[in-house]
Amino acid sequence: MSNGGCKMKISKSYGKMAIPAAIAVAVTASITLAAGPALASPASAAPSTVRFLGGCRAQGDFATCIASGSVNHPHSIHVHVIARPGQRVSGSWSMICAKGLGAGSKSGNFSGWAGLKHNLYRNLPMPYLHPDSCTVAADAQLSHGGKLHVWLTARN
Repeated sequence: MSNGGCKMKISKSYGKMAIPAAIAVAVTASITLAAGPALASPASAAPSTVRFLGGCRAQGDFATCIASGSVNHPHSIHVHVIARPGQRVSGSWSMICAKGLGAGSKSGNFSGWAGLKHNLYRNLPMPYLHPDSCTVAADAQLSHGGKLHVWLTARN
């Protein structure tokens, strides 16, 4: 009999009911059933949804392209880059987010290795925690010739 890892001795009794054992089993089952979902995931955790915001493709010597998009209530925004053949890529990004009656912006640069099996991935910092909406653009450029794919995603 599995009882959630708790060790207890349960006695069989036909004439008399083994009260302590019955109570222990009932209490253990109640606690396991009641606390199970709460222990498995926090009460505030909701399923995270990944949204595609926009993308672009380019090819040629020192290929470059710009991806852009908008999202409501993002928790995080990311840029992804794939290069074929694998090579160093560099890029920049700019974001404007609104929260309430205010608006804020952030921008920055990124660089790194991108290949077909190892895409470059960067989390882009937002100007507000839990903004109402954001519009973002990111560009990337190959260091040599080849094919380039850039796209933006958000979690909310």
